Amino acid sequence: MTRHEKRQERQSDANRADTARSVRQRLGHPENARFLSRMPHFSLDTDMPEEFHDLLGKLDEAERRAG
Repeated sequence: MTRHEKRQERQSDANRADTARSVRQRLGHPENARFLSRMPHFSLDTDMPEEFHDLLGKLDEAERRAG
């Protein structure tokens, strides 16, 4: 892999991280959270198996650590 390709890959990774951070911030904004919580696809399924609930908790923790 050339230096140019490595630089492009790093920039691509940085862009993905910036995009993910931006989406998390926007979705976490109180107005959006309130709006999205009323939509069926964004509401929490309370009948979800405990295993999935645990996995989502682990995912939330990993996202918090990643920043």
